[in-house]
Amino acid sequence: MNWLDAQTIIDAFGDWAVLAVVAVLFVETAFIFTSFLPGDSLLFIIGLTLSVGTGAIPDWLGFLLIWLAAFAGTQVGWFVGYKIGPPLFERRESWIFNKRVVETTRKFFDKYGVRAIILARFVPIIRALVPMFAGISKVDIKRFTVLNAIGATLWLMVFMVPGYFLGNLPLVKENLETAVLIVIIVSSLPFPIEILRSYIQNRREKRKQEKRDQEYEIAEGYTDPAKLPKKED
Repeated sequence: MNWLDAQTIIDAFGDWAVLAVVAVLFVETAFIFTSFLPGDSLLFIIGLTLSVGTGAIPDWLGFLLIWLAAFAGTQVGWFVGYKIGPPLFERRESWIFNKRVVETTRKFFDKYGVRAIILARFVPIIRALVPMFAGISKVDIKRFTVLNAIGATLWLMVFMVPGYFLGNLPLVKENLETAVLIVIIVSSLPFPIEILRSYIQNRREKRKQEKRDQEYEIAEGYTDPAKLPKKED
């Protein structure tokens, strides 16, 4: 069976597809080595499947179990990072497991805070990587748990809920792959947009600070005004 194809997974398990989705989402969000499994597309299609109402599990229970899987998987990712992080660095360092990466990740969380953990949920592979590094960097577990719950809720709202309510529309059913692709692309945009926005904002702040420092140096007599670039008329 092709575990990379969401529709194949759901078709293979028939009435018990919800349980298959629960298992896949859990390991996809918990471990880096299984982060290649489908997540976004699986949520959209299982939402569509539940709306038909032919499965063995009630819709409300299906939503609850899938939410729990998404939440628990990411939570396990934090604990994996917290527990295995130090031993990995003590044994040997690699391109992904090294102290510099941990320090960079810690600064990343300090900089983006809430947004980092929530937005990472919408980017494949990154949603498994960020929780592990959050654990390695010892991000506060209580804070992380709250953000994880918010992220899991938003993830289902963005993918599974539209699948549940829009999946039976003729236009969507006839162009299912295109619809899933559009949803995935649109939902993945906030993360790079946020990084770009932060980069531009930091550049502006840096220029303002440089200008303030320059003005201060001139006022205090530390800089010779004659050496500064002349303003064009």
